[in-house]
Amino acid sequence: MTATTWRPLVACLLCGAIVGWTAQGWRKDASIAELQRQAAIQAATAATELAQATARVLTLERAAGAALAQRADHLTQDQTHAKTERDRFNADVRSGAVRLSIPVAGGHCAAAADTSSAAGHRIEARAELDPATAAALDAIAGDGDDATRQLNACIDAYNTVRDTYHVQTE
Repeated sequence: MTATTWRPLVACLLCGAIVGWTAQGWRKDASIAELQRQAAIQAATAATELAQATARVLTLERAAGAALAQRADHLTQDQTHAKTERDRFNADVRSGAVRLSIPVAGGHCAAAADTSSAAGHRIEARAELDPATAAALDAIAGDGDDATRQLNACIDAYNTVRDTYHVQTE
């Protein structure tokens, strides 16, 4: 083979390699562009889903916050009402409109010894409390009632949050 015969063959092979290389580059560029397009679509979809999930959570938070604020207002109203009732009761005890007494253990009085009264209607011996003692006992009971109201409000708040966020407890 002479140089004049193999040169056109080498030139054709070289041109074919250049064309093949260029075509392969175009295919690679098209594949990369398609992958980038798909990645952009997936990123946009993920961003939309994230925005929707965030909006749902914010809506739940607002609803839970409103429910908790309403429960706190209800607790405040209950406590105010209970204090008003306690104050009224104490005023009635101090004025003598209400009298408090307790049964006396082992006490014998003439009314209790009366055998003519029916069996279920016996009069028992009782001791009347002075107003200061009655007020002190009422204050103790009122503190217990306040604590119970606060604990119930706490339980209600817990249940509100649990139900709002659909938390499963064990």
